[in-house]
Amino acid sequence: MSAVVPPLAIGVVVGVLVACALIAAAAGLRHGGATTTAQAGTSRPASTPSMFEGIGGSRLAVGVAVSFVVLLATRWVLLALLTGLLVAFWGRLLHDHRADLERERIEAIAKWLEDLRDTLRGSSLGAEEALEQVALRPPAAIAEPLHRFVVRRRQGFRTEDALVELADDLAHPVSDAAVAAIRLVIGGSTSAGRLFGTVQALASAARDEVSARERIDRTRAIYQSSMKRLVVIGALLVGYLRFAGGDLLQPYDTAVGQVVLFLPLAMWLGCVLWLRSLCRYDLPQRHRVVDENEVSV
Repeated sequence: MSAVVPPLAIGVVVGVLVACALIAAAAGLRHGGATTTAQAGTSRPASTPSMFEGIGGSRLAVGVAVSFVVLLATRWVLLALLTGLLVAFWGRLLHDHRADLERERIEAIAKWLEDLRDTLRGSSLGAEEALEQVALRPPAAIAEPLHRFVVRRRQGFRTEDALVELADDLAHPVSDAAVAAIRLVIGGSTSAGRLFGTVQALASAARDEVSARERIDRTRAIYQSSMKRLVVIGALLVGYLRFAGGDLLQPYDTAVGQVVLFLPLAMWLGCVLWLRSLCRYDLPQRHRVVDENEVSV
């Protein structure tokens, strides 16, 4: 007679899941309070969310409930844990929201360069005045860096130094090239007449990158939908074999069977995480803007 999973192990798993739900709920409350405080005071740029951030207590509580139901129905500890994690992280498992943030950022940089190009073309303002005027109506995704640029200028920073800080805040190769071109004009190393053409070319390059990423995202959405269907089909197949397969899956009721079950589940989860990693964009290497005083001889 096979030894089933002991009730003590089940109790430990349930306790861990409930503790995770309580911790996530407390973290969600702290996150909400921090957001309210940030809105009331000086806001800072939000950090790039990872897969394990932004999971609310309610979603994790649903995952705990589903995991508990699976545990009672199957007595499979590993399957219960995997099901709970799948439910809790479903919104982020097959889609990396950092890719959306990166696409919004390059789109905002393209809009900023287009506004700067139009301002240089449609007015008699110099490069410094045009930069400040454009920074006063920034795109939402890069509003904080441009706001800090204006603050630095009004605090008496040299335009070249404020531009270096702006390049570090934007942290993108296209904006690095734009800042370098603007610094050459402001420093007198090149004529102001060439700035319009340079900004126009950079704005077109940024807009082309946005269009390319939109095409890639549409292709990825097809594969993500297919992956979600495979996950649902796999879950239904396991459920059918468990409840309608008779003694076919009975060996997995033992402790050794749970260890053996861990191998295919870990391989499957690893494949899903690998596919998720492909959602990221690999940015080219940045062109760092360095002042002459920072270069050691």
